[in-house]
Amino acid sequence: MMYRNLTLAILTLAAVSLMTLQAEASTMPKAEANRSSISIGLGPSFSYDALIAPRLTLGGSIGLPFLVEGGNNVTGRYDVRLTYKFLQEGAFSLSGIFGVWGNVRFDDTSRSRWAGLELGVGLAYRFTPQLTGRLNIVPGFFLPFGPGRVADYYPPAGGFELAYQFTPTFEGTLGYNGQGDVIGLRFLL
Repeated sequence: MMYRNLTLAILTLAAVSLMTLQAEASTMPKAEANRSSISIGLGPSFSYDALIAPRLTLGGSIGLPFLVEGGNNVTGRYDVRLTYKFLQEGAFSLSGIFGVWGNVRFDDTSRSRWAGLELGVGLAYRFTPQLTGRLNIVPGFFLPFGPGRVADYYPPAGGFELAYQFTPTFEGTLGYNGQGDVIGLRFLL
């Protein structure tokens, strides 16, 4: 009984602590990012982005994108990326995104595409203090030694989302990205 009460107290404290952090959206990089963050998406996926300079983040993500693969294949996707904010003009942000990504097929690893490049731009526009739109135009290019296609239009850093900030510490999103995230949370550190 004592362990159950202690466990409930720890879980409640953790939940309250997480709610006091500012939350944003899914695991794709954000054009307007100015802090380090941890993200969890519906894909399911997980990402971490570290602010390493005032306009530069270094991040990565891992996921099992059931929605991207149509539910037919069991795959894992991963990426490591740099995001550099070129422009912050009022409500508009423009960033460059460069990274390395891969796609592992667990059912047949010979069909995996282990490494490729993702290169593109991230756009964000704050329509109101609560509503933000984000679009990452980031095509993926596979290195020559991988099987399959040469390009993929949904690497982990690419996608779009519409985010609504319910409270100063919680933002919900609806969108789609290369990790299969439709909704997710991003906790700023």
